[in-house]
Amino acid sequence: MKRTKLAGMISTIGVITIGLFGCSSQENQYSPEQVINNALEETTELEAYYAEAEMTTEEKGKDPEQILMKEWVSKEGKRRIETVNQDGSEKSIAVNDGANLTSYQPETKQAFVIEDNPELLSINQMSPKQQAEQLLKMVQDTHDVSLGGEEEVAGRAAYHLIAKAKKDNALIGDQELWVDKENWMVLKMDSRSGDSRIEMTYTEIELDPEIPTGTFALDLPDDVEVQDLENMDQTREVTLEEAADNIGKAFLYFPETDGLSISRVELLDIQGELQRKEVNIDYEKDGLPYFTMTVFESLEESEEDTEVLPGEEAVTVRNQEGTYMEMNDFRSLVWQENGSNYSIILTDPNLTLEDFKTLTDDMLPVE
Repeated sequence: MKRTKLAGMISTIGVITIGLFGCSSQENQYSPEQVINNALEETTELEAYYAEAEMTTEEKGKDPEQILMKEWVSKEGKRRIETVNQDGSEKSIAVNDGANLTSYQPETKQAFVIEDNPELLSINQMSPKQQAEQLLKMVQDTHDVSLGGEEEVAGRAAYHLIAKAKKDNALIGDQELWVDKENWMVLKMDSRSGDSRIEMTYTEIELDPEIPTGTFALDLPDDVEVQDLENMDQTREVTLEEAADNIGKAFLYFPETDGLSISRVELLDIQGELQRKEVNIDYEKDGLPYFTMTVFESLEESEEDTEVLPGEEAVTVRNQEGTYMEMNDFRSLVWQENGSNYSIILTDPNLTLEDFKTLTDDMLPVE
């Protein structure tokens, strides 16, 4: 089964930091539960700061990569992040001036811009507390949490928080966080998942600094190719027949029977590295959301791509090898058949995997 790896938006917009907040000015030792609860309570947000950090990524069979980062954040929420590999290559500059987000790669002379779009800008503007809330909620039920004592990171006192995955094949593996005692910012993290590991450590932090004028302005050279991220991927509503024509081949779908109906068919024209067209079909059952199916043409199969990732389990669908993932309320099923990739998101909580696999017996080719 072919697995296609999507290019991450994180590297595009330069967001590689996570912060964590809770009650400040407390001298007593917190239990792990109190650490998490305090982190999710209403607190005083960290405002302006300048920071430098190092991030190391390790993957089995590959040499470790180290990224150096500098970050400026203003009280108004403006942000500048500069990243570069340890050898000086692949430098990236991302600037959010409060209205526009620009990501610039000097080596490739390319820049990506999001202009005056609050929804897209919010992806880059999640507060450290909001990011931490998502992380903590994801591991609260799947990990055993403990405190590893107090340590110093970047000259600041921190609690060492350890989250051990309860299952060996968990999608999110073991996590370690070193949390600032004063403002609950994550000063260091060690994240493991399967054969991958990411370590991020702040080496310098200055709170409420004097940020030079012009820090949050980015003047691009005349020879830079500028692309609007909003226009890179085009989506439009189509019929099933139009969808099949556009992706270049017929594919299987679920006929509208026994209360099952199609509420929307979309064609997505993906630009950039992937360069492909895919079809998204939303299904309802008796008028309520049931599942969503995404179809796109498969690339050539390779043995390397059959590896099951952490959190996934191998399953058989329509006599084809596939993978199933379940994490909290998120459930997905993926398989490949006759040159097409099928990806299913199970929406209805009452729709079981076995029920859905039975439903696939009724799939028909689009005519």
